[in-house]
Amino acid sequence: MNAQFEQLLPDLYLLRDTCNVYVLRDGDRAVAIDFGSRDWTGALDSLGVKQLDYVLLTHHHRDQCEGLLSYTGNAELRAPSGEAGFLSPDGVKAYWKRRTARPSGYPTSFSVLPRGLTNMQCKLAEGADVFWGRHRIRFLPTPGHSAGALTIMVTWQGKNVFFCGDAVHAGGKVWQPFHLEWDHWTPSGALQAWYGLERLSYCHIDMLCPSHGPVVARGASDCVKLARTRLMALIRAKGSVCEGEPDDYLPLEPLPGLNARRVSPHLYQFGGNSFLLVSKTGEGFVVDPQISSLPDLEALLPVAGVKRVTATIASHFHYDHTDGYPAMKQKHGAEVWMHPWLAEILGNSDRFDLPYLPAAPIKADRVLPETGESTWNEYRFDIWPMPAQTRWHCAFMATVDGRRVFFSGDSYQSPSRWNGTGGFCAFNNSRFDAFRNSARLVLRVKPDVIANGHQVVYRYHASHYEKIVRWADTAEKAVRDLCPSLDWLKDYYVQQKLEQP
Repeated sequence: MNAQFEQLLPDLYLLRDTCNVYVLRDGDRAVAIDFGSRDWTGALDSLGVKQLDYVLLTHHHRDQCEGLLSYTGNAELRAPSGEAGFLSPDGVKAYWKRRTARPSGYPTSFSVLPRGLTNMQCKLAEGADVFWGRHRIRFLPTPGHSAGALTIMVTWQGKNVFFCGDAVHAGGKVWQPFHLEWDHWTPSGALQAWYGLERLSYCHIDMLCPSHGPVVARGASDCVKLARTRLMALIRAKGSVCEGEPDDYLPLEPLPGLNARRVSPHLYQFGGNSFLLVSKTGEGFVVDPQISSLPDLEALLPVAGVKRVTATIASHFHYDHTDGYPAMKQKHGAEVWMHPWLAEILGNSDRFDLPYLPAAPIKADRVLPETGESTWNEYRFDIWPMPAQTRWHCAFMATVDGRRVFFSGDSYQSPSRWNGTGGFCAFNNSRFDAFRNSARLVLRVKPDVIANGHQVVYRYHASHYEKIVRWADTAEKAVRDLCPSLDWLKDYYVQQKLEQP
């Protein structure tokens, strides 16, 4: 057995495993805080420990507890009450059913065991102290990395020792801060993490023992406060990409009895996300085909004077912009156009782990140039990559009824819609250089109208996009400051290959 225990205080030990495992010893009995791989348990006798009474988890992540799947000892296993959905057999089974479903959604966790633990009691909570011999073990909610995460507290050898899980890392940082993103655009996870650290900062902390990285034996309170400050910077970064910019929606003409609106004589917005471009030939071209909106299209076609739809294109791979592709091809014989970045994802969607993938792979009939132009009847489209909300995003612009219309999917919504973004998160592979470059693209081409998904059509103003460029700098700094290593791209971005059971 190669397990090496490091003594932190008399009868308090650290073992560096898949996570930091901490062992409290009282005579020949012990408590473990977090568990890691299990490989260390055979070395407990080197500490004179004959009986492991409890294993207490700070949160559910796989690196904290995967060894419990093969653990055969008789320690009582306890975890936070809010983590049952990620540790119980039924909860884990339900999680993986949702996680691997297509169409996909946004995951409720990025690190879950392959199967649940039958002997785990999820009952740790604030005020529900564990009495172990003469020791009182206490709990303080510090959500963020997971909604139910706790800091475990004990007074040991006269010192207030706080086992904080991944709530805070040495240096005022956060291990793998992508776990703070509970959805694809709000700061809800970061807000909960901030409040947990706010409460933690009220406590007297002599030693801070995180799940990863070094123990903080000096300046623990300063470490917590610095992380708290940095979390607020992240929260503000998620607050708006264009703070103070006014909305300037383009007035759309309602069409009585239809879930559609006329943008101009030859351009219509219909359903939730889609546009219909009309040619003088009587043909139609659909942008962002959403299957739930296709009945709206069928009702719109005769009103718009369209005899048949001959082509369809999408701005990005999310299913609410692409799941109508197959039906458009089957019903209308429409040619499926894709930017090459979308063709890569949609044609091989079963190989990727990304949010909002459609139910099955979709192949392109026509792959457009990455940057360039293409024509459909009398319309010429300028085409560009436009990564922002997601890395795999494109934009295209055409002159319609005398106005330059820029179709950009969900990137850069109106200022009051979703904080001006269609989402900013690591799982969507949102990149700050991409935000900057895409905003600069819009500033360079100077469209008249921005035609986005989710019924958003607004007038272009340079000030809107200039603010986005500046925001990208501050948002990048907010994320980088939280990352423990100098390689923030490694720390922050989620691997795009699904960790399955």
